[in-house]
Amino acid sequence: MKKHISIITMAFVSLAANSDPSSQTTVDNGDGTFTYTQRVDESSSAPHYIAPNGYGFEEYSWFNEDYGWQHSFADYNTSGLQILSATMLIRGWDVDSEPFHGTSGEYDGISVDGVDLNPGLLQGQNEEWSETTFTIPTSNITDDGLINVFLDIDMNHTSRRWATTLDYSLLTITYTFTENNAPNTPELVGLPAGCIDGTTDLSVNIGNSANADPDGDPVTYSYRWYVDVGQGYLIDDEFAGKTNHTGNTVLASQVLDDEIWRVEVIAVDDNGLSSDPVVYTWNKVNDCDGDGIDDDNDDYPEDSERAFNNESTPGTLIFEDNWPSKGDFDLNDFVLTHSFNVITNASNEVKEVTMTAAIQGRGASKANSFAIAMAGTTDANVAQASFSIAGVNSTLTPEAGHSEELVLVIVDNANQHAPSTEGFSFFNTEQGDDRAEIPVTMRVVFTQAVNRTALGAAPFNPFIYSTFERGNEIHLPNHSHTALADTSKFGTADDNTSIGGETYMTASGLPWAVDIIESGWKHPYEQVDITIAYPTLKNWVESNKNSHGNWYTLPASGKCWKCN
Repeated sequence: MKKHISIITMAFVSLAANSDPSSQTTVDNGDGTFTYTQRVDESSSAPHYIAPNGYGFEEYSWFNEDYGWQHSFADYNTSGLQILSATMLIRGWDVDSEPFHGTSGEYDGISVDGVDLNPGLLQGQNEEWSETTFTIPTSNITDDGLINVFLDIDMNHTSRRWATTLDYSLLTITYTFTENNAPNTPELVGLPAGCIDGTTDLSVNIGNSANADPDGDPVTYSYRWYVDVGQGYLIDDEFAGKTNHTGNTVLASQVLDDEIWRVEVIAVDDNGLSSDPVVYTWNKVNDCDGDGIDDDNDDYPEDSERAFNNESTPGTLIFEDNWPSKGDFDLNDFVLTHSFNVITNASNEVKEVTMTAAIQGRGASKANSFAIAMAGTTDANVAQASFSIAGVNSTLTPEAGHSEELVLVIVDNANQHAPSTEGFSFFNTEQGDDRAEIPVTMRVVFTQAVNRTALGAAPFNPFIYSTFERGNEIHLPNHSHTALADTSKFGTADDNTSIGGETYMTASGLPWAVDIIESGWKHPYEQVDITIAYPTLKNWVESNKNSHGNWYTLPASGKCWKCN
């Protein structure tokens, strides 16, 4: 119900002498509301309009003949006054803003108090009179009662290309006097969020609808839609040749490539009081996130920090934990299947690394940890890091003590996560032991993207170490130890490692760790030397890796897990 303040006499503040618009009137609508109109044209005087020399209202004006004028509402701060609606209609001649001109058309921008309005420019056809209606935010009136308007003619050109002339500018304010408050400004939730995917309808919902009005009055919403179809400016959808949308949705079929859409929403309560307009904008462009990669080629079209997935070939890491001795050399003490995704930005720098893996086998009696070292970055550059084992998610804290690389300990104790069971002393390394692999994941996000070459290729620098002897690191051949490694064991027992030379191989070139570039590779059974399980491995090593490169595809029957 309307709560009008009783007014016996309405006394309007008069404008100062010699500062008149062309006309202004106030009409009592007889229902407790009033409509105020004010027209500014060539006959108006200062401060409403100061006619420039040779251009302005009723004069053809060019790109370098921009001008402005002022509307006023003297009763803006009268007690109890509430504005129901406020618009400004501008009538112009020969406004060539038809969308078919593209970016070469005549676009005459309109701003109020230094802020572009929606639609933001005059809308009209060649050699015709046209009228463009702009919504004036209530706050532009109630701050000081002055609406300063500026016309920016032919915004796209710096020479005489297009000209226009204006007949008049008409301000219309409908208001009432009430104890009620205007509705709250709507909070808009757009779908899809920000960027148009070409298949989803554009829709906007009100995020604060449960608290829409400070007085608890019922609220409805008005919607006005704008679109940029390629001319570089937003215009009314109907003027652009689209459907005149009045609801909260535009069908995907109405949206074409490279278009920008905007909706303007105003909340109106059942007393007719209106909020300020608020807008939500969608972009349908080839590069929605602005990273320089077309959306068709961008794996993350709405994320400017990510552009490409770089998925590694699945592989299997195998380790022998008896280093620096060969021991039984079955290389099944820790077996991990893996695949990596190295996520890079538009500059091919690494923003994120993920790993999807599984513990396939554990043939070690002593407890080992599994870690990955990454060059080219440090723990100070980690924005987020996490891991999961058997579906249990945890925060991943980089290992301390490394100043020149990042070290992430992903499996802290393989014996605990891949335990023994009745009848089997290990995990999937004895005949008859065929348990489900233990899933492992890892994710690390860098604060600053890392040089991809410096970081290296997946799986980077994986290694294991004894939980009882942190310095006892075992890496892939010719991979570097970390700052916490015990280098005193280099060159002892069967190891032929030398600082600055070859690392983690025997004198004959046999490794203590191998990355098999094949998913589903089957590791040797417990205490079966890998050169017995895969006989041609020895030929590969002895040929200096020039022949028998497919050794890992030729197992000996009955010598490895699931190779029977």
